[in-house]
Amino acid sequence: MTAPVDLTPKATANHTPLVDTRLLPLDDAGARATHRVYEHLIGMWAPGVIEAAQDLGVFATLTAGPATAAGLAETLGTDLRATRVLLDGLHAYDIVQRERGGDGQAVYTLPASLHGVFAPDGLFSLAGKITHDRNVAWHAWRHLADNVRSGARSAHGGQQVNQISEEDYTALARGINFWAPPVVSVLADALRERGWGDETDALLLDVGCGTGIYSHLMLEAFPRLTARGLDAPRITAIASEQAARLGVHDRFEPLTADFWNDDWGNGTDLALFVNIFHLQTPESAHELLLKTAKGLTEGGLIAIVDHIVDEEAGGANVQNRFFRLFAASMLATGGGDAYTVQDYDQWLADAGLRRVALLDTPMHRVLLAGR
Repeated sequence: MTAPVDLTPKATANHTPLVDTRLLPLDDAGARATHRVYEHLIGMWAPGVIEAAQDLGVFATLTAGPATAAGLAETLGTDLRATRVLLDGLHAYDIVQRERGGDGQAVYTLPASLHGVFAPDGLFSLAGKITHDRNVAWHAWRHLADNVRSGARSAHGGQQVNQISEEDYTALARGINFWAPPVVSVLADALRERGWGDETDALLLDVGCGTGIYSHLMLEAFPRLTARGLDAPRITAIASEQAARLGVHDRFEPLTADFWNDDWGNGTDLALFVNIFHLQTPESAHELLLKTAKGLTEGGLIAIVDHIVDEEAGGANVQNRFFRLFAASMLATGGGDAYTVQDYDQWLADAGLRRVALLDTPMHRVLLAGR
């Protein structure tokens, strides 16, 4: 006898099922497909609920301790029924815990592991990402169809570098620090395999450094490493402040320079690009590598941390699936792409470089290249 198929929706770290497909006829493929697409369409509910709660101060209040809907409504000055609806939505997405209190009222708790996630000053907070969504992403996604029609091209018909305002960039840079620890762990291990260690004297150039988190964690990993963080003045100020917060300010030098026209200097042992290439056109990506290669030492390396599609890994590969959706987000906001390994290999070859490693991390790939 054939074992029965388990159709129970499974909760994972990445997905909380909202549709119980066990209740659908096994032989009705159309119904299953419709329910699956509908579940994708209601994906917008999650950021709507989470971001509204952040705007209202729900998470800041729950960080101080559990509360009932009535208690929160009084603290926040919100409607009681609507507050209860919002809290129950957060519970449905596994953001808050919900338990029945002794008086029959539901008590809501924000798990300790999520306190820093929503704290504006948290090192790995998502508050900046939420601000970016509110200011940029929600509007941009509404116009994706227009950008597909036009190719998101400039007024002159050419592809364009993806640009956002310095204010929005500031918010987003703070909101994606959480990407850094697993990336730096993988990159540091790869460098150790190539002979780097505690006694390695090297200079890291972090191009478009953002908050500087990747440089700062690399400085923690390699005690003799020094780093320069290149970015706009408003951003390098943030990077300097964070370097002091993490105790590596004596080895981190902010460098304010025009990304394209100023000289970055020579003697770079490791040029680091994090989330820079997906913002570029193929032409500007090519130019970046040509410029970077000129400043490398003889044994210098380039580390590109980005959403790099590896066709050989297949279409079902988790990273590839995420990267292709990320490319759609680039199209929605005005340009850029998730480029393939083959694209990078060609640009590297033109710059007299070659790929020496391609490494997976949860939401990126790390490409190492040298002469």
